[in-house]
Amino acid sequence: MTAPPSPRRDLSLLELFFVLRRRAGLIAAILAIGCGASLAATSLVPPIYVARALLLIEPDRGRPGETSGLGQALVDGAFVDSQVQILTSRSLARDIVLNLRLMEDPELRGPPPAPARLLTSLWERIAGAPEAGARPEAAEESVDDPVAGLVDRFLERLEVARQGRTHAIAVSFRASDPDKAARIANAVAEHYLLAQLATKIDGAQQSAAWLAERLAAAKARHEADLAALAEFRERRSAAGAERGGRDGERLAQLERELVAAGLEREAKEARIARLKEQIRRGEAVAPAEDLGASTLLQHLAALKAQSLRREAELKAEYGDRHPRIVDVRRELAELQARIEAEQTALLREQEGLLQVARAKEQALRRELERVAARAAEQERTEQELRALEQRAEISRRLYESYLGQVERTAQGEVVQRPDARIISEAVPPSAPAFPRPRLVLSVALTVSLIVALVAVYLAELAEKGFRTAEDVREALGLAPLAVLPHLPRRGKPAPEAWVVERPDGRFAEAVRGILASLQSPSTDGTGRIVLVTSALPGEGKTTLAMCLGRLAAAEGLRTLLIDADLRRPRVRELLGPEPRPGLVEVLRGECTLEKVLQLDPATGLVVLPGSQRLAQPTRLLGPEGLGRLLAACRTRFDLVLVDTAPLRAVADARLIAPLVDRAVLVLRWGTTARELAAQALADAPELAGKLAGAVLNRVDLRKAALWERPGSRAARLALAGYYRD
Repeated sequence: MTAPPSPRRDLSLLELFFVLRRRAGLIAAILAIGCGASLAATSLVPPIYVARALLLIEPDRGRPGETSGLGQALVDGAFVDSQVQILTSRSLARDIVLNLRLMEDPELRGPPPAPARLLTSLWERIAGAPEAGARPEAAEESVDDPVAGLVDRFLERLEVARQGRTHAIAVSFRASDPDKAARIANAVAEHYLLAQLATKIDGAQQSAAWLAERLAAAKARHEADLAALAEFRERRSAAGAERGGRDGERLAQLERELVAAGLEREAKEARIARLKEQIRRGEAVAPAEDLGASTLLQHLAALKAQSLRREAELKAEYGDRHPRIVDVRRELAELQARIEAEQTALLREQEGLLQVARAKEQALRRELERVAARAAEQERTEQELRALEQRAEISRRLYESYLGQVERTAQGEVVQRPDARIISEAVPPSAPAFPRPRLVLSVALTVSLIVALVAVYLAELAEKGFRTAEDVREALGLAPLAVLPHLPRRGKPAPEAWVVERPDGRFAEAVRGILASLQSPSTDGTGRIVLVTSALPGEGKTTLAMCLGRLAAAEGLRTLLIDADLRRPRVRELLGPEPRPGLVEVLRGECTLEKVLQLDPATGLVVLPGSQRLAQPTRLLGPEGLGRLLAACRTRFDLVLVDTAPLRAVADARLIAPLVDRAVLVLRWGTTARELAAQALADAPELAGKLAGAVLNRVDLRKAALWERPGSRAARLALAGYYRD
């Protein structure tokens, strides 16, 4: 009964593409879940911004007469490393905390919550967040000192590192606020420089003189900048800068008016072009709609309509050459000529209005250009004002900075240039250092893609249903008789009605192919008896039996359909809901066959319906019961279809199998498990040698194309033109 499965071929690239295509929904779902989870986890992690300032250690050789320990000796790597230790010292950190008033800072007052700390630590390892280096100095502060804890947490967020073998030192600080990170990084660098300045005691007078000179220059520059700014503001006020806002409103208004004028002009051009074409073709033009209100044109149109009615009335009484009809036609010609002349005059009037619209549009465009030029000039003036204000602010800050140093010098502090300088100030970072959404998303996308591919592989391994006709041949060793497409049920006829209403459709042709496989002539010239069954309920065996019976009867075969499913008879639904005697009554001898048989008026199919009661199915379906009935029907009908119960449900099909000539197994596409179908056939040895093949039912052709091999898909597309649905 079963043939050995054919060897599986290697999976080609094209078939692999179809595997991925039919699992596109699974892949998309896994990718969406993975990326969504990564983004959700990223949103839970508080962002950390890292700002970096760059210091350069170099001797101070700027002014003659100054002495510097670093200026007298060569800067070596050990000295640069020592400066790194100074930058990470607790004393410097304490000064910064106190000077910047960070005692009330929430990030330094206490550790973050446990979940946030855990997520932050995890993202630091995955996303590559910067980690603070080992601190050379242990926290030996007094327990009663409230600043000690702040200093510890400050040093945890501070990172100072030498840049390779250079004399440059990078000072980085981590904070949840980018502005604060940049401010503190710059403060660390500035405090380090100020600490160096505090150690300088030489050249106080020269430094004070130099500083006073710089202060005077800064003051003069600041005063010059203020004077330039005041002069510019005075000129700008005299020029009437307050009109900038009105120019902007006027510019927007002109743009709207220009767009409206352009649309009006285009509408008039289109209407005139359409009217010219209608007049050229001799078509009627509605005066009020296209040419405006014209009493004369309306009067001429009314006269023309009256003449047309007179012509129609005269034609009913006289011939085409009657003088009265000739007069009416002459009158119609004159009216048509006057109508065309009036339409031409009105068209010229519309063209004059078009010229007015074009002139209005040109005037608006010139006014728009003038106002736009004036607005641009105003914008340039605003930019120049902002530049002057910014320059004055910079000179003010510079002046105040020098003034503060002069005041400290006057109090006895020594001013000296440090042995280091800031070569790159810290600026607020535009993006957090971690978590990095792009990196996290790329990692999540990669992992999700790997998981999706594994899921696709497992889904393919878990695919147990029949998807193609080749699956039927390989799993069961049966010939695939047909692939029946799934018919839409909403608002459409049932399949048994579909084969009659659309006999040239794809579904009917597939059923006709099954019928051709079952119509081989019998040896004694009598009709064929065919058993229709399935492995499980709900696979469409009853529907297929109805379709086969109606199609065979419609094509002229004497066909009998017997509903032998004694437990769930459904063929009676084709005949109507009213209760009638059926197969059980005939087999028990309570009714004659002629009394029970019913005729399908649409096709001539003869139906022996099932009964609503059960009575010893084993005895009724044996040779003495159903066997005698089939023997009597064989001589009266060309084809007898027996719809029976599923193989895995009860043993009815096994009892009926010895009484029939052929059998058809119905399998539902994508639902019937291959192992269950094979086991059902193995448990029914009575069907051996009688199975004509299997029918793959309710196939979603759009989805089934994803399981087809490239050659089968091309063949199916080529044959699609033979069907009319």
